[in-house]
Amino acid sequence: MMNKVVSISQAEIQGSQQQQDQQQQVIATVKAMIDSKKVTQSKLAKEIDVSTSVISQYLNGKYDGIGGDAAGVTEKLTAWLALQTNRATNPVAPKFVQTQTANQIHTALAYAHAAECISVVFGASGVGKTTAAKHYANDNPNVWMITASPSASSLSECLYELALELGMDDAPRRKGPLARSIKRRLMGTGGLVIIDEADHLDYATLEELRILQEQTQVGMVLVGNNRVYAQLTGGRRNEDFARLFSRIAKKVGIHKAKKNDVTAIATAWGIQGDSERALMTQISERPGALRLLNQTLRLAAMMASGSNSAIGVNHLRAAFKDLEGVE
Repeated sequence: MMNKVVSISQAEIQGSQQQQDQQQQVIATVKAMIDSKKVTQSKLAKEIDVSTSVISQYLNGKYDGIGGDAAGVTEKLTAWLALQTNRATNPVAPKFVQTQTANQIHTALAYAHAAECISVVFGASGVGKTTAAKHYANDNPNVWMITASPSASSLSECLYELALELGMDDAPRRKGPLARSIKRRLMGTGGLVIIDEADHLDYATLEELRILQEQTQVGMVLVGNNRVYAQLTGGRRNEDFARLFSRIAKKVGIHKAKKNDVTAIATAWGIQGDSERALMTQISERPGALRLLNQTLRLAAMMASGSNSAIGVNHLRAAFKDLEGVE
């Protein structure tokens, strides 16, 4: 009986030592990443869902006191480190590809920005409207981009989203004072406001945005699917929408991915084969267009990397089937 107790105690001691060794290894690895500025304590804390103070105490070996769960933090950090390793070893996709469609969209955005007018970019999903708009916003000063949604489609919610994007954290919530505050903020900026997913907006919100644009003389671009254009033409209520529609200076409809878009993406990925490019074109013609193509390429690149080879037709087919759930 005594031998059994001693045996259990030794096993517990060994387990505790292994746990401590793992903790020290995790601490050393995380500290090295922080020192090399690959991550900050606050970002790390957010990504593993603990407070910054917990991270600080853990890294200093002081999180085993009352209420401290060092083993739990070690487990979370171990999983987080594994995810970082996985991301680091995955092939890196091109950040942005200047496709023919992206050029079209950038032209519409630049025109609205320079001419201080309203443009609308509409069409099929997945052709790169949002990506191109974000790229323009990142590359140009005084460009503010918000995304409408079912929860941010009403007049007050849409304006509040815009206020937050403008850095107005203390903006009023009532739509009257809110609209006046936004107007004062935009006056004289020579900026551009981009509303993505604008098909969610109702007539009252669209009309308020039109008035805001006229009063502040900023550029404005409404981006969305075909429904946004249908809304702007007004349908049966054409007379209600005529004032709004007549203010739109430039309209860009993009209804499918272009072959030149696929060519540009293939070149960015280093794919030169005719068979691969033909298959990429076929994929881009399906619902989801370039978005589906880019997702397929990411997975195909991972598959090719695993076999230490370039992306080929077999990788593209396998990736597409996997994403579509086809066995």
